[in-house]
Amino acid sequence: MTVKFKTLRKVPKDNSQRQIKRLFPTRTNLRKSLAPTYYPVDHHIYYNGYGFRVRVRIDGNTTSLTTPDKKKALKIRDRLLKKKSN
Repeated sequence: MTVKFKTLRKVPKDNSQRQIKRLFPTRTNLRKSLAPTYYPVDHHIYYNGYGFRVRVRIDGNTTSLTTPDKKKALKIRDRLLKKKSN
């Protein structure tokens, strides 16, 4: 029995974000869609097929925010990390 492992694809770094849906299609199987899969995009940023999730831990509390736009996710992450360093 051969086991195939899923390879992660890199998210394109273009500003238009046109290829993201093609690279990470949404799941159609109901059983698998109940447990979302998050693909790492950058430090503290993940993509689940619908939007970008930002997770930062500050003083033992984890802050998690979701946005459909990659630029907003980067701004939120930078703001939270700046808040963390203060």
